[in-house]
Amino acid sequence: MYLGRKIFTTFTILLLIPLIVIGITVHLVFSSSKVEEFTSYSENSIKQLNNSLDLMMEDAARSTLSLLYNRQLINILREYDYDSSLEYRNHKHTNEFSLFLSGILYKKEPVYAIHVFTNNGWIFSHMGDYKIKDKVNLIDENWYHEAKDSKGSWLINSEEYPSYYLNSNKSFISLVRILKDPIDSKDIGAIKVDFSPEYISRLTEQLPGEYWQILRGDNPLFKRQKNEIIEECKVNNSWIKDEGTGDKYLCVTDTSVKTGIQVSNIIPEDEIYKDIAEFDTFLSILIAVCILVSLILSYHTSNYLMKPLEVLKKQIKGLQNRNSLERLDINENADIAILSGAYNNMLTEIKQLVEEVYELNIRNANSEYKALQTRMDPHFIFNALESINMTALKNKQLDLSDMISELGTLIRFRLKNDEQLIILEEELEFSKSYVSIMNQRMSENLNVAWDIDTEAMNIKVPKYIIQPLIENAIIHGYNGKKLNIYVIVKLKGFYLVIIVKDNGVGIDKAKLDFMLKKFKQESEIGKYFSAGRKNNGIALENIKQRLNLTYGTKKELLQIDSEKNLGTTITITIPMNEGDVFEKGSIS
Repeated sequence: MYLGRKIFTTFTILLLIPLIVIGITVHLVFSSSKVEEFTSYSENSIKQLNNSLDLMMEDAARSTLSLLYNRQLINILREYDYDSSLEYRNHKHTNEFSLFLSGILYKKEPVYAIHVFTNNGWIFSHMGDYKIKDKVNLIDENWYHEAKDSKGSWLINSEEYPSYYLNSNKSFISLVRILKDPIDSKDIGAIKVDFSPEYISRLTEQLPGEYWQILRGDNPLFKRQKNEIIEECKVNNSWIKDEGTGDKYLCVTDTSVKTGIQVSNIIPEDEIYKDIAEFDTFLSILIAVCILVSLILSYHTSNYLMKPLEVLKKQIKGLQNRNSLERLDINENADIAILSGAYNNMLTEIKQLVEEVYELNIRNANSEYKALQTRMDPHFIFNALESINMTALKNKQLDLSDMISELGTLIRFRLKNDEQLIILEEELEFSKSYVSIMNQRMSENLNVAWDIDTEAMNIKVPKYIIQPLIENAIIHGYNGKKLNIYVIVKLKGFYLVIIVKDNGVGIDKAKLDFMLKKFKQESEIGKYFSAGRKNNGIALENIKQRLNLTYGTKKELLQIDSEKNLGTTITITIPMNEGDVFEKGSIS
């Protein structure tokens, strides 16, 4: 794939991914908010309808309650008992009930009619004779038996085409109650309030969708459209499915605490997602247009960027084939101009490097010759020491001969081993050679004791790590009295511990604290141990740095303890791997 195609693809992907992510996010947010908004609107509508029905029922019950406190009307009802001999309604009685009931109905739009039924079936109402019958057989009325079973409580009832109406094709929701005689609590009749179907229809116009019903218990009171699936609407905010058609409906329902009336509404899924589908269509078109524009922009942008790069590519190919070493002159694009400038600088540097490499080859040849020549210098030194040693033996100067032999051992050790880590045994041999020379010099004033764990002899340690500690103890701890130095090497768990302590002059606390602070911050403690010496070997600063480079800085590997006139103790802790084997002959 060419670079231009890669740039085009990259630009396209960088534009497509945000567009797709934004589109999905907007869709999810809009869908969620739309469903939530629709559900919230449906719930509020149903709750408002239930509240309206509660107020309607309470007002009707309260208004008709005054009948029980009207002694004249109660006396009239007593005359129409089961065993009454009256074969016709008294005209006066009819007028009194008509006036009373008309007064109750004044400005009560929700109520369609109020009827009072006597025990022997006569009907008193505010309606004229052309709208309502004079008498019914209460034994044949289901609502009457239900009202008697309610034992004097109000009963909410629904009835299609009540039998007491003349030429009526309406369905009514009614409030029914058996009337009790205030004196002996005997049944003296029943009162029935029929609510206006038109008023209830106006209340239900606010409900979304076509499928809803009003019921009390399992008794449907009112519904707009017949749909068997609505009977399954029991749990609010749940989805129900019509197994016959496969359609899904959102169930929204609310039950009144006061009247027990349940209003249920099922809303088709298609109706809820209609606005969402329209929005998704618009969003898809918008994203498609943005994608098309982004593809066009990506194509032209990649071509614009690649034009100067093509020139640079051809020039580099010519350089690769050694056909062209011409400089570039591109000023159209600032970034490409930087590349051309870098290319021109590279050409200049290549020419300089060719000349430098030529000179370097000559210098390397001279250096190699000199290196071969310097290899002869150690042989000369050892030959000279051997001649001096023979002379010392010839003159029976055995101490001098021993010192020369030990010096030769030290020089040979430093020349033959270039490794950073050596086994502990070699380091001890080197240190003991140094101690042997110092014993010749200090005689009985120096005593070095060795306590070495034999299992640690083959463990590798940094080179020149014990001898400098002994040297520091001699140079800085000796005060003219006998100097005792103890070299202790022990294995403790997974650590090798090296301790060099002496009974020399020591260091006072203030100076030691200052040195330790500097030691941690700037690693300058070696300056105090090596002050006044020109060739002091490997100082503590050097040992500390080499330990940190080899084993890390998580653990304090070098510790110094000292007291004035009591001596100094230096402890080195070298971590071992958990699986190391410290057997004789193995190298950890």
